[in-house]
Amino acid sequence: MEYLANLIRLDVHPGEWAREREAEGWHGVVCSDHYWVPPEGERGTPHVWTTLATMAAHTERVLVGPSFANNLLRSPVEFCHASLSLQRDSGGRAEAALGAGWMREELERTGQPFPPAPERARRFREAVLVARDLLDRGTVRFQGEFYDIEVPWLGPRVTPPPPLVASLGGPWTIREIAPLVDRVELTIGRATRSGSNDLALLAEVELDDVRSMVSQIRAVNDQVSIGMLAHVAVGDGPAIVERQRALGKGLFGRFVGEPDRVAETVRSLGDLGITRVQVTETVPGSLERLAPALLG
Repeated sequence: MEYLANLIRLDVHPGEWAREREAEGWHGVVCSDHYWVPPEGERGTPHVWTTLATMAAHTERVLVGPSFANNLLRSPVEFCHASLSLQRDSGGRAEAALGAGWMREELERTGQPFPPAPERARRFREAVLVARDLLDRGTVRFQGEFYDIEVPWLGPRVTPPPPLVASLGGPWTIREIAPLVDRVELTIGRATRSGSNDLALLAEVELDDVRSMVSQIRAVNDQVSIGMLAHVAVGDGPAIVERQRALGKGLFGRFVGEPDRVAETVRSLGDLGITRVQVTETVPGSLERLAPALLG
């Protein structure tokens, strides 16, 4: 199993933060692509590409990549341009990870439309098709429902190009996109389909739901590597208690609590065929508290 630490905080220097995670034994460091973390923009987040470049420059071993580039905020051409540059500048440690985009608030408050879920899914598939050609061949001619793109050459050309990763959570995107990518990262699509992170729906998720998603992926791509995104709250105190109350006793509720308990739950995902877990902290300091139990 590989474990990646996700940076969503502005109160740390990204290079120093990444170097600390590398020293703790994490296999990779990633950065979310949002303007802020809900609710109501309570916490700002780093800019994904400047942060990843800084983290790559301050580390030597760990993988670096977005978690995940937001397809509603970015052109697939920009996404590939940045991913190829990161692969070159990191010495081949990058991944090109793309998500459909889900947070209504950040789109509407920044003056952009928030498409309904089926449209977001179809747009995402087209972006993945564009990215597949640009990463592999450095050129693309694509006409679809959402994109009309003709790029004669895109660099830097690197060998190998960064692996293409898609964050998938629903049956349609799994069926249509999993065959196109090098790695799939599972997310709970029904919890964000309405445009916000619905904790009540996350509270209903069990290991059998993840097992079913893995089976759906294997039915259309029996070779692709599968990871999963885990939101953890590690330690004790009022914030932990409140998170536990919201998530109950389901799978995501077991990502909350003492380090040993959370580490055991994260490791248990390996029994389902998950080979990588991206860990995002919902309470600051959770990554540091989890590291000795998970990585030691």
